[in-house]
Amino acid sequence: MKVLVYGYGLMGKKVAHAVMNDSDLELAAVVSPVFDVQPEVPAYKSLDEVQDDIDAIIDFSHPANLDSILSYALKNKCKVVFATTGFSAEDLKKIEEASHEIALFQSYNTSYGVAMMNKMVSEFAKEFFEHHFDIEIMEKHHNQKIDSPSGTAVMLYDGINNALDDSLEPTYDRHSIHRKRERNEVGISSIRGGTIFGEHTVMFAGQDEIVEVKHTALSKEVFANGAVAALKALMNKDKGLFDLKTLY
Repeated sequence: MKVLVYGYGLMGKKVAHAVMNDSDLELAAVVSPVFDVQPEVPAYKSLDEVQDDIDAIIDFSHPANLDSILSYALKNKCKVVFATTGFSAEDLKKIEEASHEIALFQSYNTSYGVAMMNKMVSEFAKEFFEHHFDIEIMEKHHNQKIDSPSGTAVMLYDGINNALDDSLEPTYDRHSIHRKRERNEVGISSIRGGTIFGEHTVMFAGQDEIVEVKHTALSKEVFANGAVAALKALMNKDKGLFDLKTLY
């Protein structure tokens, strides 16, 4: 399978390396508006310039590139792994619509550990909530991360909220709130500093006891390898939209 990596920043380089190390895949090209280091394969500034035959795309770029990626993928019948964060509801709808014609994977986090964490907290949430435990989500990332809360924090919240029949409400800032905590409230806190790869904690706080489920990424390779695993899971798919729950 000939793979194009879209985005050649820190994550894009890790993904390109992971693709090259997989015997089932071939790194055919890289697309990025800027290259601080020249890749070992054909490099382009836009998809319009790509002349190589491409079977699949792994996207670690920016939501602004979604339309061009979908247009190219639909035209060339490419499979796509979207690992970019910051998609809007409208963006996600476009991805869902395109999945009726081609195979797509979309997740804000591609690590196996986060997939398991998401399953655990979603499964436990209802029981904890019924026993009057408050739920809080905390995420930490490096000081270069632009979006907040992280896509993973949003994914964890969505999983918990779905398990509780969409009865919860997220709170992102308590600074202007002058009241006690509501029962159906889930606080989502973001910390930015240093070179933290990514840390996510879901806290269930009850009367005189606290239970925390935590995931810490120790390198970016975990996300690159997860993206490659996601792509390989799409190999035998003709169309459809897949995520971490589908993989693991």
